[in-house]
Amino acid sequence: MQIKVSGKGIELGDSLREFVEKEISSLTEKYIGDNIEASIIISKDNRLFDVEIFLHLHYGFVIKADGKSDDPYRSVSFALERLEERLKKHKNRIRNKHRRTQWSNNSISATKYIVERKNTNADEEHLTIAEQESSILCLSVSEAVMKLDLADVPVVMFKNADSGRINVVYKRPDGHTGWIDYKE
Repeated sequence: MQIKVSGKGIELGDSLREFVEKEISSLTEKYIGDNIEASIIISKDNRLFDVEIFLHLHYGFVIKADGKSDDPYRSVSFALERLEERLKKHKNRIRNKHRRTQWSNNSISATKYIVERKNTNADEEHLTIAEQESSILCLSVSEAVMKLDLADVPVVMFKNADSGRINVVYKRPDGHTGWIDYKE
């Protein structure tokens, strides 16, 4: 298990780092084992500490949880509570529906681009483009919805395990989940 705890704009003490590492280790061992990577980012915005936890599971899923509070330990605890809820949900769905354990075997390689606009002056606009290797997993629709919930992302593209076509599930503004089935 690899755990990376970093501070964004603040200096983290050893006590807080050890607390986070110990809690993440115990949670992951309880629910999913130790074959994961974890990234924890702690930042401070005005008077609030913001904690973001990303668990990268070995078969392509990412579970995200966050927490905010005026105390760094409390914000970590809030994020860990949300993480535990998501880990329970993930474990139950996999156990109850007999999910495939080797999702990544049928994945399609892809590249993900992130474009950020920055205005430096009133007349100038700069674009920052980040390129990242990614993969499109072969999933059922319910598995894609699970990934959408666990990763706390607005959109998931996947290859439908039943039809073999490219599909997209997304969060709608009304709170429901939308599904696009691409037919050539």
